[in-house]
Amino acid sequence: MEKSLDVANKLCESTPTPQYSAAPDPNILKNLLPECEDSDFWMNFRKAAPIMFCVAVEGDKNLQMMRDMSFIEELLKTKSILTLMKEKLTTVAPDIDVIDYSLAAKMLEYKLQILNSLNVSVEEDGEDRVSFNLYGTNKSVVIDKEKLRAAITI
Repeated sequence: MEKSLDVANKLCESTPTPQYSAAPDPNILKNLLPECEDSDFWMNFRKAAPIMFCVAVEGDKNLQMMRDMSFIEELLKTKSILTLMKEKLTTVAPDIDVIDYSLAAKMLEYKLQILNSLNVSVEEDGEDRVSFNLYGTNKSVVIDKEKLRAAITI
């Protein structure tokens, strides 16, 4: 907790924020999980970054192969872990560490969101471009793959 708070404090120091802020509302802890959920627009960071990274490495066959293998490996590993966790939870009196299972479930949920973002097929996508709708808006982003690859040096 302390390590994460240190990171948050350092980010606040280097980010233009108001000089004042209200004291944290202790009632947030009564509704903790919903308070920790991402806002609609924030979900774009989870969706856009993996897509843009994948497009960026398409020009290098070795990196493209590593990307594809990594996707398959992470998908299969995630599915295996979830299957095993589910089987363990459905046994009578499961012998589990609730905190480990909770943290693992959150980590796997995040991984699945990334895998799902990479698996989205948009009708307008093709060899030349990729697009995705922006959460929380009525807009979309269209990326010219060739221009993106030209703008990135690996």
